[in-house]
Amino acid sequence: MNLSSGVDGHGTDIILVLEQLPNASPELATRFGALPENCFTISPSLVQPTSRGQVSLASADWRVPPTIEGNLLGADRDLEATLRAAEAARELVSQKAFDGIREAELIPGPKAKGKQDLIDFVRTGALSFGHPIGTARMGNDADAVVDSKLRVHGVSGLRVADASVMPSIISGATNAPSIMIGGRCAEFIRADIK
Repeated sequence: MNLSSGVDGHGTDIILVLEQLPNASPELATRFGALPENCFTISPSLVQPTSRGQVSLASADWRVPPTIEGNLLGADRDLEATLRAAEAARELVSQKAFDGIREAELIPGPKAKGKQDLIDFVRTGALSFGHPIGTARMGNDADAVVDSKLRVHGVSGLRVADASVMPSIISGATNAPSIMIGGRCAEFIRADIK
């Protein structure tokens, strides 16, 4: 379910992801205990974050992994939007339509009543769900890596064709747009060969 948190003018900035399986970050599992196998999860997900992390080289040796600082929920706006997503997920799962399949809310659970309880929950459970973009951003400014035909600036014969070229995050999964980017890259290469 895609919706707006209503925090500001971002439009669709959160998604409630229904998963027919137990799903909790290792930190949530440590705090609340392991989930039973026969449960479902509604994950409140922020898809328009404004917080910015950083990836930097840890060494001049290419075999040493980079340092990745996610800075998840680093912006007050992101925390507020994620809180509203968590509240929407809790409201949704409490509806009568779920009575036949829901016994009880397990995480954060019925003891989580106040705003601070919800803040602790979203901060503990915050993680990336694998849709990073923008590390090889398309554009013509100094920070851009590729041009509008996916050619790497200053490197002849090299293109990038994946989600990393997206200049900004979309309001959903990046799989379909990545396939489209790959298709456009194939068209650009074909046109160059002709």
